[in-house]
Amino acid sequence: MTVQSIGDLARDFVQRRQAVSLAREMGRLTQEVSTGQVADVARHLSGHLAPLADIDRALALAEVRGGAARLAATDAALMQASLGRVQSEAQGLAETALSVSTTGGTVSLPLLAEEARGALTAMIGALNGNSADRALFAGDRSDVAPLADADTLLAQLRTALAGAPDQAAVSAALDAFFDAPGGVFESTIYRGGAGSSAGVSLGAGETVALRIRADDAALRAQIKSTAMAALIADESLPLSAAERQETAGMLGRDLLAGQAGVIGLRAQLGSAEARIAAAESRLGAERTSLAIARNDLVSADIYAAATALEGVQFQLEALYTITARTARLNLAAFLS
Repeated sequence: MTVQSIGDLARDFVQRRQAVSLAREMGRLTQEVSTGQVADVARHLSGHLAPLADIDRALALAEVRGGAARLAATDAALMQASLGRVQSEAQGLAETALSVSTTGGTVSLPLLAEEARGALTAMIGALNGNSADRALFAGDRSDVAPLADADTLLAQLRTALAGAPDQAAVSAALDAFFDAPGGVFESTIYRGGAGSSAGVSLGAGETVALRIRADDAALRAQIKSTAMAALIADESLPLSAAERQETAGMLGRDLLAGQAGVIGLRAQLGSAEARIAAAESRLGAERTSLAIARNDLVSADIYAAATALEGVQFQLEALYTITARTARLNLAAFLS
């Protein structure tokens, strides 16, 4: 009769320890087979983790820059839409104003003024647009809407024009209100920053800045003509019917001439959009390359892991079988 070298309690302890060890190994192998990556990276790389750390850092940086590029692309698209709204409103109002100025025109001055007020509200609303609580046309003061509302602008302009004695004085007061350094537009109507917004880093030493402000000369000119058209029928202005009609024609021509400036801003913005799109593609390719390099470092041999997993499963099943048979032993069975 064979004499066991260890007692029942010791044997039970050994079996439990083997079961835990095999279960842990099976968990590791299952993870490697399912993820394709080694469970113990440090052991797989023999402790040489510097290359992996460099890749992870580069991946994180590329992800941050990619996020910044996506945000810049969104901002640029919103700004492009806002400028398009300004352009379309000015175009429509110019056609109406020229119709008023034409002898026998079918559009009256009050209707022109009403359309101009709507266009002015739409322009200001577009230029006060924001993205993620950042005003897009406010320069380096993105926490505030860059322009006062249309009612405030018209009230201030009406006051500035009220004291003008004739058409020439009205035109001079209009120019002073919008164009004079430190004038009412700069000091009261425009509330954004005097500096440009910060540029966005796109990596590889490249930055892009969306530096169009609501007080840009091209945008200011369109707002100026639109605001004057909104007051064209105002009784406080010292203008005759003929002078009002002549002024309407002048405003229509100014609005059409000002389209070139807005188109120039949109082209400038389009160039920035193209650079952002190119950077997004470059950063996407960079992230893909880095991900492949990282995978090469930490990838597991799936075939070897699957083979080892099958072996561990067999060992674990055999251990459970032995344990079960041992548990069924009794003195009667031993003596029989």
